[in-house]
Amino acid sequence: MKKVLCAMLAAVMVTMSLTSCGDNGGSSSDASPSDSQSSASAPEGNNTTANPDGPIAIVVPAAEHGWMAGIAYFAEQKCKEMGLEEGTGYKLVTSANVNDQANQIEEMIDLGASAIVLLPHTDEVSVAAQKIMDANIPLVVFDRKVTGDYTAYLAGDNPGIGTESAKLMGEKLGGEGTIAVLNVPSSGSVSTERVDAFKAEMAKSYPNIKLVDFTADDFTQQSGLKTATDVLVANEKLDAIFSIDDESSLGILQAINDAGRTDIKYLSGAGGSQTYFQKIDEAEGIELFTATYSPSMIKDAIQAAKDIVDGNDVAKDNIIPPTIVTKDNVSTVLDANSPY
Repeated sequence: MKKVLCAMLAAVMVTMSLTSCGDNGGSSSDASPSDSQSSASAPEGNNTTANPDGPIAIVVPAAEHGWMAGIAYFAEQKCKEMGLEEGTGYKLVTSANVNDQANQIEEMIDLGASAIVLLPHTDEVSVAAQKIMDANIPLVVFDRKVTGDYTAYLAGDNPGIGTESAKLMGEKLGGEGTIAVLNVPSSGSVSTERVDAFKAEMAKSYPNIKLVDFTADDFTQQSGLKTATDVLVANEKLDAIFSIDDESSLGILQAINDAGRTDIKYLSGAGGSQTYFQKIDEAEGIELFTATYSPSMIKDAIQAAKDIVDGNDVAKDNIIPPTIVTKDNVSTVLDANSPY
């Protein structure tokens, strides 16, 4: 009888021990391969949530040109202004391509980021970006869009650049004259939105101004110089040139100076290049201005991420209007340390 009771007691103890192990939140190292596969393919949001004490992750493309180099510069500047320590308060990572960026996104999720600010290479990173939302981590998308969901989106206003530039040029010219309009088809919607908005405002408010289209291959000084040289030869009299990029404007300005043209009184730009800011400040005989689409807008995206982490309301879609920079206010944006 005693042997039977001992056997029964041992069985009960084994059962209790197994039940206790089964309640250990999946932390057992004895999980089968099929269980691990199921967990890896399950939506991250099932068992992940943002760590409010984690760093704000900033995931952007590597600096291949001036504007993108400015992104990293202004991002770090903003984080320091906010008193965030690198590593614990913020984590800035850059990548060369979509695959690298997708891997970095997963690393930032695993790191326990409190929020992620993402400037996508292209919308091909959308699948990886969705994992951020699935992990219940706030996602602030900057400049380029993704196809999935996001917490907030911030970008500059391409149509606004065209509209505000048209208003200024039209007013300066008194509603009369001829303007050469730069198109850069290789830039896709950037060129289309800026040029279409410029033309729409001109047709609406200054219908007597004649517009002459010309085209550049890309947003470079070399291309701006080449195409402007051609348009100056083709047009003996121009009152202004509407350029949609600061780098292009630098080339156009060189073409104007090389040709000795004094008829052109106004030249626009777009972006926020420190080199072009300097030209605005120094120019004589021609009035230069630009409409900002500055990499410094990344600061607004980082602030939005911090506000979300702190529990403050942030609008889902945020379009930042351009600031017109002229000789009168250019001193406020000059920054000798800026890489762009």
